[in-house]
Amino acid sequence: MKRVAHILSYFPGQEGLTSFCRGLGKAFEEVEGLEVPVITFRGKAVKDSAGMDPPLLKFPHHKRHPFDLPRSFLSALDSGELVLHGAVLHGTYSPQVYALARALKKRKVPYIFMPHDPYALDLTRHRALRKFVYWHLCEKWVIQNAAAIQLLSSEHEGALRKMKVTTPAFTISNGCDPGDVQYLASDARIPGQGDDFLIQYLGRMDRNHKGLDLLIRGYALFLSQLNGGEKVTIQLSGNDWVDRPYLENLVKKLGIERRVKFTGRLKDHSVTIHSRADLSVLCSRFDGFGLTIVEAMLAGRPVLVSTQAGVASFVEKAQAGVLVDPEESSIAAGLMKIWRERKMLAVMGKRGQDFVRGELTWESVAHKSLTTYESVFKL
Repeated sequence: MKRVAHILSYFPGQEGLTSFCRGLGKAFEEVEGLEVPVITFRGKAVKDSAGMDPPLLKFPHHKRHPFDLPRSFLSALDSGELVLHGAVLHGTYSPQVYALARALKKRKVPYIFMPHDPYALDLTRHRALRKFVYWHLCEKWVIQNAAAIQLLSSEHEGALRKMKVTTPAFTISNGCDPGDVQYLASDARIPGQGDDFLIQYLGRMDRNHKGLDLLIRGYALFLSQLNGGEKVTIQLSGNDWVDRPYLENLVKKLGIERRVKFTGRLKDHSVTIHSRADLSVLCSRFDGFGLTIVEAMLAGRPVLVSTQAGVASFVEKAQAGVLVDPEESSIAAGLMKIWRERKMLAVMGKRGQDFVRGELTWESVAHKSLTTYESVFKL
């Protein structure tokens, strides 16, 4: 049995990256001849993930420094206890990914590097000096020594080539499990048909990457154009990545506290969360794909999506929502368009649901990935 492992130190979690590993790993359980486990270095157990994960290989570890790897993992590779015919490494500007790439290269295990996010200017400008140094000392080495780069959108390759990257690249989009429609809430909304209107953002509280400051400002501008009596609320759900206090202060500064709700992380399935809303949104300054939007479409929600998210082309193809530029005026205009067309939102949501169930499944992603792994890793 050949084995290609996805190595993600903090798996499992709720973010899109871990959702990718979970969905793809589960789909590969139905593919014969190849084992695709997730290797995790997480030290603590996760109580609410039982029965939801693909095969896991656990090497519990508490890092002493950012580049530290578990000795048990390295020993297992060296002794032959852990045999890998290939590996997939995830995430940009990660010291542990660099350490993993060096360790695998030393042991002649080929790897695919999957950045998930494009190397957009808004990514490199954030903490620019630190990233400039890290790029030249570490990130470039990871990319140059990869057997291939996996992208979520073909549009992301151009930025790599401008950076003089010559490593072969291929594109495979994210997916969903059609069976997850079972998680539609018993109190799921018919989009646009209720007495009130709920807008849902689901993801990490990251203002730079996810454009949450732009979303809040655009939402405030949209509200200022309404008559005032409409019952419209936006709900922001997900783990805090340091930026929640800033966002809460921005909401207060704009005077829209009664129209915004921060819930923190919710334990419900993402499909359940989306199905309780009228509209799901993602207004990122840059985004590799936007798996949360695929999950929203599966829940039958119309969506408002940034043109800088990899999923945007699929939303447009499915006619499942509205695309906006990551600018507050464009976001406000997009929200107003949705508001004025709210009688059609249920139809829009159904189009999106039908599209992802037919075109964007983890099963299809697994079969495309199998072909790629066979070619890249010479299985």
